[in-house]
Amino acid sequence: MQLVEGLLAGNEDAVRALYARYARPIFTLGLRLLGNPEAAEELTQDVFLAAWRKAARFDPSRGRLSTWLMTIAHNLAVDRLRRETGATRPHLVLVDEMPEVIGADEDEPLMERDAAVRALSSLSDAERLLLARAYFGGLTAREIAEADGIPLGTVKTRLRTALIKVRKANQDKERPL
Repeated sequence: MQLVEGLLAGNEDAVRALYARYARPIFTLGLRLLGNPEAAEELTQDVFLAAWRKAARFDPSRGRLSTWLMTIAHNLAVDRLRRETGATRPHLVLVDEMPEVIGADEDEPLMERDAAVRALSSLSDAERLLLARAYFGGLTAREIAEADGIPLGTVKTRLRTALIKVRKANQDKERPL
């Protein structure tokens, strides 16, 4: 709470402390959602700017500061993707960035990543955010439940449902036509 109060007061030390504590998980989420380090770094800066501007809106009774920051990060990333590419995001690789020869060992991770991206795109924004908070943000189901003010069982059910959808999307992709 002191960090939020410091943020509201414009205290530079509070801003530095917030950045030191939360920049890495926000950057990681941005990198996973946006796909490149420059965009993730820009997102990280935008999150802290938005947090500074919206600090008065943070309500500690509704959730943890980390959850609030990760939600801002997710929303800004989704907004950026929609603004830049519309509803769907093409998966392009620059020719200069492709290896000259792709061996059997290198081909599999590319296919797995592509399959994972397709599977995640089958989820709603809320489901993607939930998985991002749990798996990329490092929050436990209990922490998410406390932050969102919902029962632990509900969070577990939603996580399980999202994972089942991802698994089904991946299985549907593997079925021959």
